[in-house]
Amino acid sequence: MRSDIVKKKNVWQQNASADDADAIPIPQYFRSARQLAFFLLEEYRRTDQFISDSMQQWERRIDLSSADWRLAMEISIGVVRRQLTLDTIIESQLTRPREKVEAPLWTLLQIGAYQLVMLDQIPDHAAVSETVELAGKLQRVRWKKMVNAILRSITRLTADGIATEPQSNTIPLSADRYRSFSIGLFPNPIADPAGYLSKAFSFPLPVIRDWLTRFSVQQTMQMAQWFNQRNNLYLRINALQTGREQLLEELQAEGIQVSPGDEPQAIRLEEPVAMENLVGFSAGKFTIQDQSAMAAGNLLNPQPEETVWDMCAAPGTKTTHLAELMYNRGTLIATDVSCDRLEKIEQNASRLGLTCIETHLVNQPDEIWSAKQFDAILVDAPCSNSGVLGKRPEARWRLDEVSLKELNQIQRDLLEQAFQHLKSSGRLVYSTCSFDPRENEDLLQDVLRGHPDRKLVRENRHLPGSPCDGGYQALIE
Repeated sequence: MRSDIVKKKNVWQQNASADDADAIPIPQYFRSARQLAFFLLEEYRRTDQFISDSMQQWERRIDLSSADWRLAMEISIGVVRRQLTLDTIIESQLTRPREKVEAPLWTLLQIGAYQLVMLDQIPDHAAVSETVELAGKLQRVRWKKMVNAILRSITRLTADGIATEPQSNTIPLSADRYRSFSIGLFPNPIADPAGYLSKAFSFPLPVIRDWLTRFSVQQTMQMAQWFNQRNNLYLRINALQTGREQLLEELQAEGIQVSPGDEPQAIRLEEPVAMENLVGFSAGKFTIQDQSAMAAGNLLNPQPEETVWDMCAAPGTKTTHLAELMYNRGTLIATDVSCDRLEKIEQNASRLGLTCIETHLVNQPDEIWSAKQFDAILVDAPCSNSGVLGKRPEARWRLDEVSLKELNQIQRDLLEQAFQHLKSSGRLVYSTCSFDPRENEDLLQDVLRGHPDRKLVRENRHLPGSPCDGGYQALIE
């Protein structure tokens, strides 16, 4: 569950200027990939709203081909993910202090630099000319000269050939491919590994330093690269509708490359595919879910006819997994903080044909809750998202000590509330999509000291890239 509850201004908001995007008219329809990417990034910079949320709000304004839509998402998410690297490159070519550059203009420069440095399929001349042209479409003709000059100077920085290892003049494109520059732009990876990993892989320096206290330089580099690349998606079969072997055969018959995953319900997609085009999606035969997240439901192992509570349920991916494990028999209470979030749970349940789920707003006055006891409870707590920074690139810029302390208090409160409603013979799974022990085993052990009647039975620790997203689950009885 992402940490929407804890909000803080991101780096872009802190750099906002008086001449902001409010003065740039939003078009009635987005007719180019770069135009859409610009406004998605500006919305994120000004409001800290997730890119995916902005896409949903502006869906009716989009008049793009599927290829242009994919490019817009690649650029907007890619710029958020690699902003520190892009900023380092752009700043090296500035002739004025960065604070003298209007914030929306900086967004435009990031869009151009991302295409030049990170996307092999776009020719340099096209990346430059299209970005310069976009300045005119935004009614900022005066930006054209600077955009053209900065982007062309970046093209001259790029060296021929691809390097295979980190150096002060290289940035990673994949695990063994590094873009080379004619000058050193980053700290020396041997003398200052934290500084290099921060700027070349685009992570806050305190985050990298924290990882290096727990992992080797090589492990930290592998995790950082995992978060920066496109990884395999997994499907979770709906056992009420199909079996794994049956769905594997159906997908393979459609020419989709798939293979069994490690969790019993998991199918790995070996190539990117549009979900809505996959056989069985509309019929509710599967849900998109990473293996590390499937492990939470499997660890709780709810049984038919039990009374189960999913405390932080939206958007319902784990909720529906619990219902499927219960064979849609029993009572499954799903709670969350808003009606909009509960509606997402209901939509997912409807597509999958699940009827045992009851949705309720959390913290509503209700006499039922004062005495309600459950056989099983899932506490999928709000967390830092440190294990899913690839899927949620915005989250890497929200990782700090203040936010972590606020989240820790929420996590403690949820556990205490859950214990009050757990039967003496019941079981509880505490789950996060973080691999930070301060949100996981350290916090859980501290809470359990106040509950000597509860026992930690099993823990699952998932490190990013080994082989899926990072995360943690603990079973308590």
